[in-house]
Amino acid sequence: MPGNAALKLENHSHAQRERLAFIDFCLQYHGSVGRSELMAHFGTAVASSTRDFTLYRELAHENLILRHENKRYYRTDNYQPLFHHEPHAALKTLAHGFGDGLSVTPGQSGFCEDAPDLITPPQDVLATVSRAISQQQAVRITYQSLSSGASERVVVPHSIVNNGQRWHMRGYCRKRGAFRDFVCNRITSVIIDKADIAEHEHQTSDAEWNEQLTLELIPHPCQSHPEAIALDYGMQVTNMSGQNNQPVRKVSIRAARAGYLLRHWNVDCSPDHRLPEQEYHLWLRNHNILEHCANAVLAPGYVDTHGKAAVIIK
Repeated sequence: MPGNAALKLENHSHAQRERLAFIDFCLQYHGSVGRSELMAHFGTAVASSTRDFTLYRELAHENLILRHENKRYYRTDNYQPLFHHEPHAALKTLAHGFGDGLSVTPGQSGFCEDAPDLITPPQDVLATVSRAISQQQAVRITYQSLSSGASERVVVPHSIVNNGQRWHMRGYCRKRGAFRDFVCNRITSVIIDKADIAEHEHQTSDAEWNEQLTLELIPHPCQSHPEAIALDYGMQVTNMSGQNNQPVRKVSIRAARAGYLLRHWNVDCSPDHRLPEQEYHLWLRNHNILEHCANAVLAPGYVDTHGKAAVIIK
């Protein structure tokens, strides 16, 4: 960030910083921006838009130059980002448009495409569950299980979780007497239940949720060119004895999510990396870390050495 721009930005309102971020994003990823785009996106008047560009030039005057023939501002070779645009968020913005998702016409870039979502949770389910979590209340749901069909449940939810493929509601199931994961799309009805919540039903009592695991992901040992996989996943070379300077990506996750995410990432979790490297580019080097995870059975190739059956809501 140029000079003392960060300190100066703090003196301005959140709304104006949002508009400045829009200008900065357009310069960095599109190469140019005009007042009309700023006005159309934020619904501001000409005078307000002019003030925003004036302020941006005061904060980072070397970032842009005005071309009078079309009254657009263009990125210069001396450009330095005024804001940090996180890569994943930037790609989402290029694919779907800049902003909070409330715009009717988000204004996609046209050259960046995101993968289509096949599974979208129902809005009323998300809203009711979110309110229940915020207000520390239970919900009474009708749940369509893959294994046992429809049933009524009373659940004390504490989190809404993306497992890489689907959104889950995690909470204490009074029917099962334990913490479980419920696929949001399989909740066909949901209402707030105002009954009191017991201490053991709170998130603080969810042992697997509160336990953090550090997964050590390395290129599948059968890969001919592991350096390509290392680049894909931003792996670092370790100098630990016995590890042969293997590139590794260490990821810290909740134990309650381990099996889901390892399946989503297509990680070979077998002790002898037996799964085909053409399909599984990664191997879980410290596979024994899954021994006490209830959802480890979801991890590709996982061998349950203790004969313990994982308990999963399907």
